[in-house]
Amino acid sequence: MGLWGLDWARDPTLLPALVLGMSTVVAPFFIMQPVFGAGIAASKTPSPSTARLRALMTHLSFGVGLYGAALLSAHLFPV
Repeated sequence: MGLWGLDWARDPTLLPALVLGMSTVVAPFFIMQPVFGAGIAASKTPSPSTARLRALMTHLSFGVGLYGAALLSAHLFPV
C-alpha cells in the first residue's frame, strides 16, 4: 500500500487497509452497476439497500484481506 509508505509495510495497521478496501467500492457503484443496468449504486435493483450492503461488505473483506496479507508479509520478510 504505497499511500502509507514503507513504515506501514513494516508494521501494518488495520485502518489504512480498511480505508483502501472501502474506497474500491466507488468503481462498482458509479461505473460497473450503471453499465450493467442496475443504476448508480444499484438504485434500479429490487432491493438497493441489500445490494449496497453486500458490495460494501465485499470490499470491506478485501481490506481485511489486505491487512492479513501485509501482516503475513511483514512476518515472513522483515525489512
